[in-house]
Amino acid sequence: MTTPEAVAQLDKLVAVLRPGIFVLAVALILLELTILSFRKININHKGGAVSLLSGVFVFGLEAIADFLFYISLTYWLYAHRIFELGFKWYVWVLCFLLYDLMFYLSHLLQHKVRLLWCFHSVHHTAEEMRLSTAVRGSMFDFIYAPPFFVWMCVLGIHPLMFIVVRTVSRVWGILEHISEPLVGTMPLLNRIFITPDVHRVHHGKNVQYIDKNFAEVLSIWDRLFGTYVEYDEQPVYGILKPIDADNFYDIQFGQFKDLFADLGKTKGLKNKLIVALMPPGK
Repeated sequence: MTTPEAVAQLDKLVAVLRPGIFVLAVALILLELTILSFRKININHKGGAVSLLSGVFVFGLEAIADFLFYISLTYWLYAHRIFELGFKWYVWVLCFLLYDLMFYLSHLLQHKVRLLWCFHSVHHTAEEMRLSTAVRGSMFDFIYAPPFFVWMCVLGIHPLMFIVVRTVSRVWGILEHISEPLVGTMPLLNRIFITPDVHRVHHGKNVQYIDKNFAEVLSIWDRLFGTYVEYDEQPVYGILKPIDADNFYDIQFGQFKDLFADLGKTKGLKNKLIVALMPPGK
């Protein structure tokens, strides 16, 4: 299925899935907010509003990018596929494992490359952990994130399979941000999955938590590559660089502003590239 009609059908599916995930996220955020309020647990309403505003841009611009470019690109890659894999059950498993591994690797790079950190740091600026944090992202995520994944279709992963796996993984990624008072530790599930307490570690700026637990669904990648850390002490959320976490402009553009300032003070293209690609100061 590489016809324009097939592409159009998948465009329609994505047009439903993207807004659908955001609507689901908002519904869960409101439900969580209601429960936390009922239990008289203090929350940052302004920070939550900034997260939701960020989410509108993230999901909206990603949907536009899918419609204008990325879905057609997945079909073009699939038309030039190396293998004929089909839709057998083990191909679904392969697609999921490959997607989850690529999420781990891309997430790792977002923490290790300063330019990518300028995008990803937006997600880490939240100074509390709850479901609204899940939708706090850079409004420019659509620029750099998809290329880490769409190439999978050239192996023979059908675009439909890719979209379904991406959607399921995205929903899991939202749920792992649930507020700590609502979900405790899950030591047995932690052996296999990225659970809320495992992901809380990733958002902590405690010394032992920095750059740990990168995966989205399976914890095996962090264990395999030595980046896994168990929940030990209460995480302190946020980033090391002082920032107004309740200011939309500051969280979206603050890191870029600092990077461009450093690039302006750096002479020579090679040195500018080093500044852009070096690890961030967090």
